[in-house]
Amino acid sequence: MTPKEEAAISLFESRMLEATGYTSEEYGKVRGVGPTSLAHVQLYGKLIDESGVVTLLEKWFAETRRSSAGRKPIIPFRAALILHLMHSGKGNIRYHDIARTLYAQLPPTAFEYLGITTTVGDHEEWYMRFWKALNRILALLSPWDVPRNTFLSAEAYRRAHETYSKERRDRMDIIMNALAHTSARRLPEAIRKDYKGNVALDATAVYLTGRPNPRIYNLDSPRYNLDAMSGPYTREGAHEGDGRRSDSPAWEVETVVTVPNTPGDTESFPFLTTGITMHAPGKVKHGPLIAVRFHTELFDERGFILVDRNYNNLKSHRFQNPTRMMGFRHVYNFKDKKREAVEGAIGDVIAVDGCLYVKWMPIDLINATYNFHHEDPEQRIDESTYREHLRSRTAYRLKNLGYPDAEGRQRFIFPDLSKVACFDTVIRNKPVRPKLTQRTFTLAPDSDEAMRIIKHLMHFEYRSPEWFKWAGQRSHVEANNQYLKREGGSDLGDPRRRRPRGYAFQALAIAAATAVSNMSRIVTFLEAAVNRVVSATDRRRVRRRRDEHGNRLEHPTRI
Repeated sequence: MTPKEEAAISLFESRMLEATGYTSEEYGKVRGVGPTSLAHVQLYGKLIDESGVVTLLEKWFAETRRSSAGRKPIIPFRAALILHLMHSGKGNIRYHDIARTLYAQLPPTAFEYLGITTTVGDHEEWYMRFWKALNRILALLSPWDVPRNTFLSAEAYRRAHETYSKERRDRMDIIMNALAHTSARRLPEAIRKDYKGNVALDATAVYLTGRPNPRIYNLDSPRYNLDAMSGPYTREGAHEGDGRRSDSPAWEVETVVTVPNTPGDTESFPFLTTGITMHAPGKVKHGPLIAVRFHTELFDERGFILVDRNYNNLKSHRFQNPTRMMGFRHVYNFKDKKREAVEGAIGDVIAVDGCLYVKWMPIDLINATYNFHHEDPEQRIDESTYREHLRSRTAYRLKNLGYPDAEGRQRFIFPDLSKVACFDTVIRNKPVRPKLTQRTFTLAPDSDEAMRIIKHLMHFEYRSPEWFKWAGQRSHVEANNQYLKREGGSDLGDPRRRRPRGYAFQALAIAAATAVSNMSRIVTFLEAAVNRVVSATDRRRVRRRRDEHGNRLEHPTRI
């Protein structure tokens, strides 16, 4: 084995120790042995302990209790969360399966580690004990007081709807992201410091069993799903269905995912879920900003934020401007048909396709996207002309002079108008020689017109080569969402694995899946790095043999 290969393996093993606490071989055994081993339980217990969620839950529970009297529960909060996370790693968090682990698989040392004071009980007893333990947690995190064992009438649904608690919903967001962040923090520091701050954001459906409910704000219809507060999901449009049988019962999860430092460079940084929140399908009013804010609690770096057109169609004060003020640069997409050519105008500046240009830009360039999708074939331009118009816009574009400040003010510099042809687009496209009164333009979120511009403002010119490279990076968040749902992992895509109902249970299942997925992503990233130098097969074959004392033999020197 060459010195380069030896160094790669040594670096890999040291980073595995930093991320997991084990060498690669030890980590594989600890994960594979299952709950019959104390080490397997501790692997997940360390994540729960590092997250701080138990302290939060105990604090909230104490605030709800009238006194400290009463018998202590057999399964404490910490034990319930460790068991839940551990089974999420196998894609099976049904109460019966966790009860089977408690009844027949856990060794006595694991009971002691979990703080469970008895090992006695049959399967049904352990089922009820765990059910009670987890439901004590869910009661603290459920936004609604709603039964989960009956179909609600319209009147019962209205009563449940009125019990909404923002405080409990905020608690659930905190718990979800604490678990996601704890696993992401396992990333070795040498890799962590290379992060450039790029993220992608998208929502994904988490399906439920049963029939879909009517829309969540339809208070005059009964509920047809035992998860009464869930909504109907459709693949079309904004994904909010109307309760038809062709819709699916679901919740929708916003996920913020780290993406590579440069387009196509998947070796530069792993894909990690760093911000999550859950809402009814299509209800994206507040969720995206919440998820991004949780990401910023984990990372200080600000790069590009990549989203689809659902997000730049939100109201500017709910997403676009706050994320600008955080320091992100945006890469948006547009629904090209039936869009206004000019998105806003202030003084000598107009906004077209998400970028700022001088108002004297030729009308054909202003209307390029509009004319490319024109309904009248006589006025529609071909693709070659469209591309040429987009390239010609660059000479009229204002360039930014940095990032927005804490108040959202951002400075731009005007182009050199002496080198381009300018026109008065109001008076029959008349040629003019404009004189600028100032060399810079400051965009501030202090007027309705400015917020109209900020709604679609992005870093790259629309459909430029740079835009295509970065916009394509958004597919990583979709791939990561599928990774979360994959069979053989947390299996979040199979609703039969998540039989218990309710917002809090589903959100906790998503949080656990995210934590497990992040750990898997980190290990896979480390393995890919060493496999680029020495194959996994060679690494295993050469390093398998030992001497009579059990020590690994030295690698033979290659000539």
